[in-house]
Amino acid sequence: MIAFTDITGLASSALTIAAACLLVPGVSRLSRARLGGLLSAVFVVALIPLGDLPLAAYIRGITGDLSIAALLLMSSNIFRKISGTPAPEGKSRFAGLALIAIAALLFYPLALGVGMFDPYRLGYGDPWLLVGLFVLTLATVFLKQTGTALGIALAVLAWDIGWYESGNLWDYLLDPLVSIYAIAALIRQGARELRPGKKDTALRTRAD
Repeated sequence: MIAFTDITGLASSALTIAAACLLVPGVSRLSRARLGGLLSAVFVVALIPLGDLPLAAYIRGITGDLSIAALLLMSSNIFRKISGTPAPEGKSRFAGLALIAIAALLFYPLALGVGMFDPYRLGYGDPWLLVGLFVLTLATVFLKQTGTALGIALAVLAWDIGWYESGNLWDYLLDPLVSIYAIAALIRQGARELRPGKKDTALRTRAD
C-alpha cells in the first residue's frame, strides 16, 4: 500500500507539472474552462504510471518535496488564471517574496556550513523556532499579510502531521526552487522600478 507521504509528495509534483504548463506560450490565453480542463488533465496524467513510475515520481526524484510556500504560490497562480481573480496587490506580493528571499539568504549559507551555527537543526522541533514562527505569524496578521500568515501556519501544520517524509520543519517552509524564484522576482521587480522611462513616468504622474 502506498504511503501517505508518497501520496502527498506525488500530488505536489503533479501540481508542479500542471503549473509549469502555464509557462507554455499561448496556454494562458485559453478560455478559463479550457485552461481548467487542460491543467486538470495534466495533473491526472502526471499521476498515471509510465512504465514503473508516474511522471510525477520522476519529477519528485529531481526536485524532492517542494515546500508549502512553493505549493501555495503555484496553487494561487493556477486559481487566479482559471477564476480570473486579479493578482494580489504589489505591496502584499512584495512582502511575501521578500520574506522568502531574506529567509533563504540567511538560512542556506549557514545550513551549508558558513559559520558555526546550523539553523537546520532547529527544524527538528526546537521550541525557539516554533515561538519565532508564532510571533512572525502574528506580525504578518497585524500587518494584513494574510497570505504570508497562512503559508507559515500551513507549513507548521503540515510538518506536525507528517505531510512529507522529512521530519524537519525547514523543508516545509523553504526549498531551493522557491528561494531562487523569490530572489529572481525581487531582482526583476527592482530592475523595472529603476528603468529611466518608468521613473520619469512616475515623476510626471506625481507632478500632475
